[in-house]
Amino acid sequence: MIFHFYRRNIFTLLSILFKTKHRNKNSYFCLFVCFLFTVGSLSALSGEFAGLGVECNANTREGTAFGGSLSGGVDLDNQFSLGLRTTFSSNMDTITTLEPAAFFRYYLPLKLNGLFAQAEFGMSFFFEDGNSYPALLGGLAFGWRYNLNKDLYIEPSVRTGYPFLWGVGFLAGLSFDIAALR
Repeated sequence: MIFHFYRRNIFTLLSILFKTKHRNKNSYFCLFVCFLFTVGSLSALSGEFAGLGVECNANTREGTAFGGSLSGGVDLDNQFSLGLRTTFSSNMDTITTLEPAAFFRYYLPLKLNGLFAQAEFGMSFFFEDGNSYPALLGGLAFGWRYNLNKDLYIEPSVRTGYPFLWGVGFLAGLSFDIAALR
């Protein structure tokens, strides 16, 4: 039942986003930035990663919204990463949110490996009662990337910013090297 709810809202969200009367300069700019980061990460240095996650956040007028996220990026070296993150959430009633964002991550030089601080910038698209409302997104996230083995990792995190107040998530993903696959 929950899967049907998400599937229905995702298709509604995509149809609203790409209808002619709802397109605006912000939508095109956001898609263009996402395209540039995707192309850049595919041809970047070794150390790519991608993951799927779950999140609860404050993307609602009251209460809590639940959803998921898709994240991908490239490790520039042992301390810095660049990537893209898209979060989808809904309060299960009237508000659905899509948040495509670029991020810059700094791994803190502490004894406990994997702790990071992350800056995010992108767009939030709120969908409520058939109307869409775009907003700029900016935020900070703090988390811990724990490598289970060479290829698999988990990542709990918390975030704060605008237009959401808070978010708590858990992500699982794969690390890989595209250059080694060529």
